[in-house]
Amino acid sequence: MDEIFIGIDVGTQGTKAVAYCPTSSSRGPSTSGDEGSGRILARASASYPLLPSDVPGRAEQDPAAWIDAVRSVLRALVSELGLIAPSARSRDGEGSSRRRVLCGVGVSGQQHGMVLLDDALQPLRPAKLWCDVEAASEAAEIRAAGKGRWDHVVPSFTSAKVLWTIRNEPEIWERVRWCVLPHDYVNLVLRGAQDEDGRLAGMAPATDRGDASGSGVFDPVADRYCVDMANEIDPSGRYARSLPEILGPLDICGSLSPQWMKNLGLVIDDDGSDFSETPRVSISVGSGDNMCSALGVGCVRPGTAVLSLGTSGTIFGVSHSPPSSLVAPFADACGKYLPLVCIMSCTGVLNSVLESFFNGNGSNWGHGYQEWTHADATVEAARHPPGCYGVSFLPFLTPGERTPDWPHASGTILGLTASNMSLAVKNSTKETTSEMGENSRPINPIAGLIYRAAMEGISYLLAEGVSTMKRACGDGFQPTCLMVVGGGSSNQLWRQMLADILEMELKFPKEKESASLGAAFQAGAAFNAARNDGATKVSVEDYISLQQIEMEDEVVRPSSDGKTLQLYRNGREQYCRTAAKLFDDHKLPTVT
Repeated sequence: MDEIFIGIDVGTQGTKAVAYCPTSSSRGPSTSGDEGSGRILARASASYPLLPSDVPGRAEQDPAAWIDAVRSVLRALVSELGLIAPSARSRDGEGSSRRRVLCGVGVSGQQHGMVLLDDALQPLRPAKLWCDVEAASEAAEIRAAGKGRWDHVVPSFTSAKVLWTIRNEPEIWERVRWCVLPHDYVNLVLRGAQDEDGRLAGMAPATDRGDASGSGVFDPVADRYCVDMANEIDPSGRYARSLPEILGPLDICGSLSPQWMKNLGLVIDDDGSDFSETPRVSISVGSGDNMCSALGVGCVRPGTAVLSLGTSGTIFGVSHSPPSSLVAPFADACGKYLPLVCIMSCTGVLNSVLESFFNGNGSNWGHGYQEWTHADATVEAARHPPGCYGVSFLPFLTPGERTPDWPHASGTILGLTASNMSLAVKNSTKETTSEMGENSRPINPIAGLIYRAAMEGISYLLAEGVSTMKRACGDGFQPTCLMVVGGGSSNQLWRQMLADILEMELKFPKEKESASLGAAFQAGAAFNAARNDGATKVSVEDYISLQQIEMEDEVVRPSSDGKTLQLYRNGREQYCRTAAKLFDDHKLPTVT
């Protein structure tokens, strides 16, 4: 019998899930079967969009889209692997050693999202997401009220969104019973909060230290909510009363409801027994996506750091001591700290450049033109040198930026001249290729240059984030190597560019969906701890150390060409100087 754990990552653009079978050394003595031990057996995904809006800074999503996606990926994995429920395992008799038993589920969720629920645990409005910066003035007001205590609060944080809601939608706020984060809400629904049998009695949301620390109203040092901040935001006390309970890293928040188990097609023997007395599929406490990503790549102890290239770009690493408010003072999913810098402008910027400069948003596809891909655009970008002839791309297309705190920043291209545009056209594709067909040129003749400049701009922004982390943590964060994950990590040009700009060695975990895998690891650790209740429990970090986390053979190191490194240093200095002049009224960033 193989114990299977499913990790689900509920992201901004979609939900991804993996089914993982842990190594035999991390399982209990009563288990058997090593088929697929220590590896992912299957994966599934489902996508969804943001809600359309022309309001500047608004980014919202219908929580129902998350639930539909979670249902879809769970059904796909259960069906593909023929998973059965623990209740079926206990009565399966002969042949059970060849069965795959779904023992636990873990949920990772996009951080900071505000999900407001009523007494019936139903959403009162669309969720405001991490990338929603409508609450810029509210965040500034909270920081001012804190007089140095709450300087970590930025527009992305949940607490700022709560104040925005109180000010702009008081009729909604008066109906709020719970204010939860995306992964908390998904856990509630999986436990049966919206089941037809009305399993609401006594059900309340729960969260963990990691995701709670992204709300802005949780103090990871004191390990409790900052009630005085909550009451400053809402003197009525409703906000403080709406916050979910904090559970520990190995805690189980509940189990899959009977309705979910039936709808997913899990085998449940119906012999008339009370279902509540049968083994269930446990749900671990879960955490935020960055916390789970750290678990998924094995970043569970100080000395390791992660760079994630996704919709947002993040740099984080484990610390035994809390950092200063220069960075996000998060908790991790193991009981320590996870200082983090997040930039909102990452792979989405490259998507925008690809569509606007290469494909013309599809306007010419019906005229014999082929759709360009990121791989095609990267070939064009590689035709241009580091530094892009002096062209700077400030990548704030969201609009707004979180690190640095520039909510009103916008995307900007600077340094274009007749001379460098001529060079860009000269170095671009002059002949069509068989792969792209007869009409193979980009819509814009300097598209390759703009794509490279955008990639460099994102990289400079990330490099400034690493410098900020070093200043905030001192000796506690001085990495010499970064593990790079996320969709952007597969781009070979970007890999070398990042190593050169960061002047740091880069390694690459093979599993790109590290948040899903980390959620599966947590589910396995929590299940193992519950099974060994009363005995010495294996910590989350020790459990993960027993798993097989594969790395690519390639290690990317900074170039040995001093000219290349100097071109990037010059480009970064120009980027910092121009960005500060446009968007920062207080100080000029410095290259360190």
